[in-house]
Order: sequence, then C-alpha cells, then structure tokens
Amino acid sequence: MVSLPPELAAKVEHAPNAPVDLIVRVKDDPSAHVHELESLGWIVRRTFSLTPSVAIKGPASASLALANKNWVLAIEEDKPVHTM
Repeated sequence: MVSLPPELAAKVEHAPNAPVDLIVRVKDDPSAHVHELESLGWIVRRTFSLTPSVAIKGPASASLALANKNWVLAIEEDKPVHTM
C-alpha cells in the first residue's frame, strides 16, 4: 500500500466527493490499467510511457482504493507547473 500525500489525505477526510486530478505512477505498462481505472469510476485523461504513469480525474475518496493496488508505486496530485 502506498501512502497518500498529506494534502490529498486531507481532501479525502474533509471533502471526499471533491474532484481531484491525480498522477498515478505504476510498476508496468500504464495502458494495462486503463480499463480497471475506468471500472473504478476514474476518468483516464492520459497515459505516459517514459515515466510509467496515468493522469486521472475522480472523487478524492476513490484514491483510497488506488493506494491498495499492488501495481501502484505512487499517487500525487496533478498540479500546474510554472516556469520562471
């Protein structure tokens, strides 16, 4: 089981139905998990092969189920990236 980042854990506790955008790093080919993620209610926005990961959107509370998957290496919120 992977641990949720503190900010995401707080959202799960205080606003479980709030929509969240996540990046989920996986152990293998990310496209192999698209169907399972969709069946769990996630919207798969994109898969990445260079760093095996999936960008998804769904309710904060659903991230708890992801943390228990043996193919998940890390979960983090997908936030905007700013350059200087």
